[in-house]
Amino acid sequence: MRNTALKDAETILHIVHKDLLDFWKAKMLVLTFTILPIIWMSMFGFMYPQTGSSNPFSGKVSTPYRNIPIGIVDEDNGWLGYQVMYEFKQIATSTGLFSVRDFASFGSAKEKIVSGSLKGVVVIPPGFTEAFTSNRQATITITLEDINPQLASLVYGEITMILKTISDRMSTSLMTTMTNASDPSFFFEPVSFERKSLVATTNTFQFLAPGFMALVLVTGTLSGLAAAISREKEQGTMDGILIAPIPRHTIVIGKVIAQTVRGMIQAHMLLAISMLFFGVEIYGSPILMLLVMFLGVTSFSGVGIILTSFAHEQETATMMMILLQFPMMFLSGIVFPMEQLPTWLQSVGKMLPLYYAADALRKVIVLGVDFATISSNVILLSIYTLVTLGAAIPIFQKTMSK
Repeated sequence: MRNTALKDAETILHIVHKDLLDFWKAKMLVLTFTILPIIWMSMFGFMYPQTGSSNPFSGKVSTPYRNIPIGIVDEDNGWLGYQVMYEFKQIATSTGLFSVRDFASFGSAKEKIVSGSLKGVVVIPPGFTEAFTSNRQATITITLEDINPQLASLVYGEITMILKTISDRMSTSLMTTMTNASDPSFFFEPVSFERKSLVATTNTFQFLAPGFMALVLVTGTLSGLAAAISREKEQGTMDGILIAPIPRHTIVIGKVIAQTVRGMIQAHMLLAISMLFFGVEIYGSPILMLLVMFLGVTSFSGVGIILTSFAHEQETATMMMILLQFPMMFLSGIVFPMEQLPTWLQSVGKMLPLYYAADALRKVIVLGVDFATISSNVILLSIYTLVTLGAAIPIFQKTMSK
């Protein structure tokens, strides 16, 4: 009995040794296996920075966000409107929360929000000073870029925190003039806030669905390529394809088209579910949406072929795809706002085609923009497609000839 147990243990140790030795021999697999946890922990460490206590009165505000671009419009043109605008800019600048720009009208500021240059705009409406001098609450309107609900909520909270600070200062000075006949609501809160939206919907998933669609396009494409190429290598069917009297570039193009069809089907399924069960609407051109989706798939097809060309096993190819997919998911502004990342990590995220695909889909589906507004996104996605596919063909030919 004891001898049998020892033999079983010896067999188990041989199997463990063999599997670990095979793992060690797959150098690309070892490399991705080592790098992945380093990237994960480093990335999340930057994504969740430590913050301390807040005191807006002293100019100390605890937030992972810095210098968020917002606009301010003084439509009141009265002495109080100018004073509030001046104080708001002073506090925002001193705390480093926002980078504030003046605009002559709400319309010009709105254009910058749609293009992505601003995250919101504060409007001091006409009659603001007159309401205050008549002992009535004066209202300030705040319009945000609601494409990213999480960031919009945080920006709104920080804007209202500054305005509340200004309102409290005004309230303190008004208390000395308060009489029994005075309206206490005005003296305790002389300034109120009203939040307005760029779009008519209040459905939060309306803003999330385009990012998930872009993510499905990318992950589906990369995973499909990892399986399609590396699996055929392991099974030996790739050798049969390579000895066939066909040009090598036709293999690459065929793989790209197959993954493009798969990716588009998955994205349409997600869109259909979103529209049928969660009330998502397409406010822009469906043709423009399809163009962005197509470029999103093709821009990653070349990347997937390049990576899987170097992988000899399906496990290695899968690990390489995970190494690319997950950091990209968090760095492209789909799951977390990019603004809470360090500047250098934001630059890395904006180098990824997923950022431009998700941004363009959000603007088309949610804001209903035209081609001119997302033309830069389309151009960059097209460049990614041409460059990666142009590099994928010779790399595939070279690696398959070894």
